[in-house]
Amino acid sequence: MNVIELNKVGKIFRTDEVETLALENVNMSVEEGEFLAVMGPSGCGKSTLLNIMGMLDRPTSGTVTVCGVKAGELSDARMAEFRNKTIGFVFQSFHLIQSLNVIENVEMPLLYAGLSAKERRERAYQVLEQVGMTHRLRHLPSQLSGGQCQRVAIARAIACNPKIILADEPTGNLNSEMAADVMNILMRLNSEEQRTIVMVTHNEQQAALAHRTARFFDGHQVG
Repeated sequence: MNVIELNKVGKIFRTDEVETLALENVNMSVEEGEFLAVMGPSGCGKSTLLNIMGMLDRPTSGTVTVCGVKAGELSDARMAEFRNKTIGFVFQSFHLIQSLNVIENVEMPLLYAGLSAKERRERAYQVLEQVGMTHRLRHLPSQLSGGQCQRVAIARAIACNPKIILADEPTGNLNSEMAADVMNILMRLNSEEQRTIVMVTHNEQQAALAHRTARFFDGHQVG
């Protein structure tokens, strides 16, 4: 079963003076439980692809279907609700809220999901336990290492128990040891919990750990 389907997807960014082609005629699917790596040079459309898969951005042309739901058929409010329940995002720069401590950061998507304070705290603790961060619950992001910040970001991404995790260069700001820890967590989430993962990376060794690799160049899938 495919959980993500892109049909003839194109994306053009327009300003008053310039038109930039980010993606053109992309046809691809991701199966449930698959770990897909996306590779290509900088500026080839990888992050744009991930944003479209995650319904953070709309394609200029073509259709995007996630877990049977077509992106264009949802209102912005319904799309946000669907995204919160279905997709977890992990970014290179973590995107943690600096004024909130570790457990408060992980509770944020649960707040939007409507869980009670008790339910939020219990669920946040559970996912932080999965990534080995329960010893840092009250620490602020500024008091953590890069690897620890990314562990917290992964915990936040899986807090609402999403079927899909979209990771954009999740190890790009980490040293090799921390990067290996993050990859081990992602691989465990895929193999033990059957979460579908799409990961953008420049690292060939990390891509080799995925089930398959999709390669992009100048907005086109070339492999």
